[in-house]
Amino acid sequence: MKKIFSIRIMFTVLVLMLFMGLLSGCQKMNFIPGASYGYFIWEEGEKIYISWSIDRKDASFTGSIKTDGSIDNMNLIAWEEEDGTKLTGNTLSYTANLGVDDYTDGLVLEMSEYEYIEFDLRINDGYDLSRVHVGAFLKNPENSPFRIGSRYFDEVKSIPWYEKNPFSVFFYKLFANKYFTFLFLFIIGVVVVEILRVTVFSGKRLKKLYTGISYIILMCLGVVLYFTLRYFVL
Repeated sequence: MKKIFSIRIMFTVLVLMLFMGLLSGCQKMNFIPGASYGYFIWEEGEKIYISWSIDRKDASFTGSIKTDGSIDNMNLIAWEEEDGTKLTGNTLSYTANLGVDDYTDGLVLEMSEYEYIEFDLRINDGYDLSRVHVGAFLKNPENSPFRIGSRYFDEVKSIPWYEKNPFSVFFYKLFANKYFTFLFLFIIGVVVVEILRVTVFSGKRLKKLYTGISYIILMCLGVVLYFTLRYFVL
């Protein structure tokens, strides 16, 4: 039984390490057309992708994308005849409708010699910033229209994983409610230790010693968690 328990622990640790590695290295936007709702903006290579999706309801997506450089090339993704675009100088305007059977559209832009890109993105002729996601970690802009610099996506890649959304929000919420968080985690820890006491430690001669050490480790983990969250939040 001890061997099975150890294998489970090792497997859990490996899965967590793989999960964190994938998230910290992920650059492409992940969303589900027909289930995700809103705008999604990301960069692949030298191309800027702007896609929008609806959860199988009728909606109108309109707006414009402007730059101080030049728009060299444009490709349309899942575009319909009734949808339209208009390129005037360095400003691209678009109109696209989505519905039950048509639940995603997108643009792929190649730009050069620019310092910023300005986005004016609307849903049903209004702004909903909570539905506008920029970068692989779904950051929402603070106002609209909004701008990103030419090195925005490179700067996002250099940010530590724990400072990226949703991790930064998650850590902040944990620390903001630290008393509840630590009490909740401590109760879970006690449950785990007691399970170990009646299973793994039950046949041991030094059962009480192992149990005591487990509680000491639990308290040390609480202290480490406190300062770790404080570091992430600050």
